[in-house]
Amino acid sequence: MRSTVLALAGLLLASCASQPPSTASAVPQMSPECLAAKLKPVDPLPINAIPEEVLRKAQSGWVVVSYDVVSGKARNLKVVDSNPSGLYDSYVLRHTANYTEPTGATVRGCIATTNIQF
Repeated sequence: MRSTVLALAGLLLASCASQPPSTASAVPQMSPECLAAKLKPVDPLPINAIPEEVLRKAQSGWVVVSYDVVSGKARNLKVVDSNPSGLYDSYVLRHTANYTEPTGATVRGCIATTNIQF
């Protein structure tokens, strides 16, 4: 499962590598478990959630977070992988922790990959 997510993240990053830098974006991609349960996706990471001193580096990256949805709320969050390691981890974790599913569903083993691109 992890290798599938990482392969997809790599493909997404490679497809965007030829684009010139513009504004930062952070759009999460969801795991098959969450998609199969028809959960709403994690909202995009707002750029103002990342401090200015980090944004000035204009460094693209990604963060993979695993989590469970319990009674509609994100629980048991953990960074599975990131690149560059540690640069955006805490911001993506904090943002994903605010995830809520309006149906109140419980689904284990969700994974969200957030791509930060400049």
